[in-house]
Amino acid sequence: MGRATTTTTTSRTNKNSLTDPSRNGKSKCLKITYKWVPGSTVFTEDSKIRNMNLDVVKTCVNGVFIGFSTRSWAPDEPSYVFPMEKALNDSENGGALSKLWKHVFAFLPRRDTEVDDGITAMKIKKGSKWDWKVVVLVINEEDTASITKACRHVASCFTKFTRNKELMDSPEKYTFNKYYDADPQPLNRYLLDLDVAKVLKTLVCHKGSEYKTKEDVLENEDLLQAFFGSAEAGREYLLGMEDDDWDLLLGGVTVTDTD
Repeated sequence: MGRATTTTTTSRTNKNSLTDPSRNGKSKCLKITYKWVPGSTVFTEDSKIRNMNLDVVKTCVNGVFIGFSTRSWAPDEPSYVFPMEKALNDSENGGALSKLWKHVFAFLPRRDTEVDDGITAMKIKKGSKWDWKVVVLVINEEDTASITKACRHVASCFTKFTRNKELMDSPEKYTFNKYYDADPQPLNRYLLDLDVAKVLKTLVCHKGSEYKTKEDVLENEDLLQAFFGSAEAGREYLLGMEDDDWDLLLGGVTVTDTD
């Protein structure tokens, strides 16, 4: 067989402005005085910015979502949200932060579904004494596009918060990762029973609502099922709660009629 001959051709139509300056006309060179000197560090893999992911799941309670904030390099470990939780609960500045974050309702302990006794929280890792905190989000949107937009807003707010050197040792980059809406679960799938009751009373038993008392809540089976998994479980828990405990769930705030 004869030797193969390779012929290189130049295309006149596949021009690139980097290799063919004539495409954009005559090039002008910019004269710059550089500060770089040989031996200077340009790039480093040891970045101080830590990447975090925010995954959000839909619950059976309309408008209530649960956010799981985890470390990108260790997806089974939660990110450090205590500074954000503390700031949100601050009596002086928490209100302003809540308005800025818009959808962040609270940081609450994640329910340990293996024990599943309603009072045991999952720990950040085996053997730790610290509870894993999830982000309870309230998003009054129906379509997926608006919900994911709200989740991205929350992730962006968390990123900006970590840039405060007085609150965080190093900045963190929060990225909204995924929204799960295929199989909504009742709220007590993720939260402790007492916290479920607190969320219920805050969101449902507000001024102007038809639910003024615990008895009003007990009459709505769909409501109890969305929060506690079943009407029976909801009734059992709320009936077992003393009236004084119910009244003090939100720091003693009593729901009154607006009329």
